[in-house]
Amino acid sequence: MKKLLLIGVNARYTHSNLALRYLRNFVDDLEYKTEIFEFSINQDILTILEQIAHVKPDILAFSVYIWNTEKILSLLPEVKKVLPDSKIILGGPEVSYNPEDWLTKFPEINFIVCGAGEAGFRYLLKNGLHEENAIIRKRNPHFSDLPFPYLPSDFPEIKDKYIYYESSRGCSFKCSYCLSSRSDQALKFRNINIVKEELKFLIEQKPRIIKFVDRTFNIKKEHSRKIWKFLINLDPDITFHFEIHSELLEDEDLQILQNCPKGLFQFEIGIQSTNPETLKAIHRTNNWEKTADIVHQLISFGNIHVHVDLIAGLPYEDMFGFKKSFNDVFNLKADHFQLGFLKVLPGTEMAENADKFGIISTDMSPYIILKNSWLSFDDLNKIHKIETLLNIFSNSNKFNTTLKYLIPKFDSSYDFFSDLLDFLQTSNFDLQTKNWKKNAVKLMQFANVLFLNKKELFFDCLRWDWCLQAKSHYYPEFLRSDLNIKAKQNGFEYLNSFKLKDKIQLDKIELTVSDLKRVIYFIPGSEEFKQDNLPSAEIVAFVKGKPNLLQI
Repeated sequence: MKKLLLIGVNARYTHSNLALRYLRNFVDDLEYKTEIFEFSINQDILTILEQIAHVKPDILAFSVYIWNTEKILSLLPEVKKVLPDSKIILGGPEVSYNPEDWLTKFPEINFIVCGAGEAGFRYLLKNGLHEENAIIRKRNPHFSDLPFPYLPSDFPEIKDKYIYYESSRGCSFKCSYCLSSRSDQALKFRNINIVKEELKFLIEQKPRIIKFVDRTFNIKKEHSRKIWKFLINLDPDITFHFEIHSELLEDEDLQILQNCPKGLFQFEIGIQSTNPETLKAIHRTNNWEKTADIVHQLISFGNIHVHVDLIAGLPYEDMFGFKKSFNDVFNLKADHFQLGFLKVLPGTEMAENADKFGIISTDMSPYIILKNSWLSFDDLNKIHKIETLLNIFSNSNKFNTTLKYLIPKFDSSYDFFSDLLDFLQTSNFDLQTKNWKKNAVKLMQFANVLFLNKKELFFDCLRWDWCLQAKSHYYPEFLRSDLNIKAKQNGFEYLNSFKLKDKIQLDKIELTVSDLKRVIYFIPGSEEFKQDNLPSAEIVAFVKGKPNLLQI
């Protein structure tokens, strides 16, 4: 029996490969001994090569995406050196729309399976790879007729990774930058009863997160509502991630979602731009006012993590237009604001119209835009740096209090990040550092230079942000003051007065003596901060990162 090795190279260790599991289960009745090996792009070539060579497979099948292309291209010639008689099959979106180029440039490849590959892969294996044409294209059966991709034996190895699941394939929208907009990506739904049974199985495995990879989960209202109600009724200790189109949500959907248990669902909402001309050019019909209203309603529920997306580099959006889109999306105040960049994927309408829009992109994946007729390379480079600051200071949620007071002092959120970028670059600061203390020092310096009369307020803000994440009782040196000493003395004495044996019981707060030693105390130094946040409390004790107001 020949050995078949299915190989996935994931973007992160926490990811898993759904496609390989579909392939494995679709050919399990054929005479092959099949294994799945998953790696991450951060592993070195020799480590990956060693594990592959140890199996001595007769056939290797690689799943190729924009995030792992370079890794796989580096790996292929080395695999061929070590396993010269093994046949190599490639599949996935990265090789499906220019297979001739791949076969010409990389002679190690024996076959490329294009598109949704289950039927093509099965055809190739069933014929023992005796096929003259190296490019395999076969029509897949209906999505509901494909077997469930997971096996009990997959768990618990992948339980703590992202578990991907799809209840539909394809997309009815025609976004010009997306491969799912192609005519060969017709939308098909899995039978709802099959979906429920498969979800029951996955829930029984107790993963942390199940991520639906449906392109637009709520495109068919009856389908999405049944799944949402089903999951809400079960209420497992799992988070379910959905990509949704906010404008498709109706009152009935909002009523369902308003009653969703907190933490059960998280939504990713692709806004991409708020420029009407840009949206028209990429075949999106977003109504910004309606989108904003729906997103605000979802956020107001307080039970669903809301993630919004914006894409830089789209046609007809210059720096002025991008700034407006950035401000519109930032002002939604979603839980996470992802700023991405146009990727000019082979096989998309955007790639075909690159010359029309003056688009220049990288030759290698991820084919990221370098410039177009509206944004120069310098413009996009600046936006990349603003993305870095957005992630460090806003998306990290580690400076929320400071930003709440600081950003409104600028004409817009974009102006804040732009001015902060100029300040940091002037001092040659490392924009990539993730060190909270180093970033906080610079943020404090930035605020003090511009708003010296608010020095005490921003000092309070940064101390508060520190307390929310501190795991011990100390303040870093740049945040130390006599206020901290006073707060610790008075707060410790107050809490200690409620000591009963080895525990401290105060209302709903219960601490051990060991906990008491790790409490960090806060007294505001500015009247503005006190009136806004602590009108009836003198001292705050942060117990394990959570503030508990103490009337002292």
